[in-house]
Amino acid sequence: MKKSLLLTAAFLLFSFSLLAQDALVIVNGKKIKTDVNSIDPNTIESVSVLKDKAALDAYGREGENGVIIIKTKNSIDPNVTKSEPLVLVDGKEYTKGIKSLDPNNIESMSVLKDQSAQKKYGEAGKNGVIEITTKSTITK
Repeated sequence: MKKSLLLTAAFLLFSFSLLAQDALVIVNGKKIKTDVNSIDPNTIESVSVLKDKAALDAYGREGENGVIIIKTKNSIDPNVTKSEPLVLVDGKEYTKGIKSLDPNNIESMSVLKDQSAQKKYGEAGKNGVIEITTKSTITK
């Protein structure tokens, strides 16, 4: 039964990845900025789909192309995918992508990997952590 459930979740994730090109995707209550395919099917607990009036009523104009709602086991953060590190800027999680930072505003960077990342940040640090301190924080 567990194998068939995983196969069903994988199939649904693949199907939703096709739909998700236009649909709003919500994982654990948050809009995701990453590709649906980056979610490990083994972490999915449930999937719901809202269409038409139900999607518009719940999410307004953002839901006009449908809404895919995914709940993961243990409420895994949807912005930390299976291969991406946790990025912190001035002590706060940064989800806009590291390339969006102005390199001229970076004072320092530290990289934590393996046990040191998980010891400090728990499950969120399992793929490593990039800690960035900006110059604007230093001068405050």
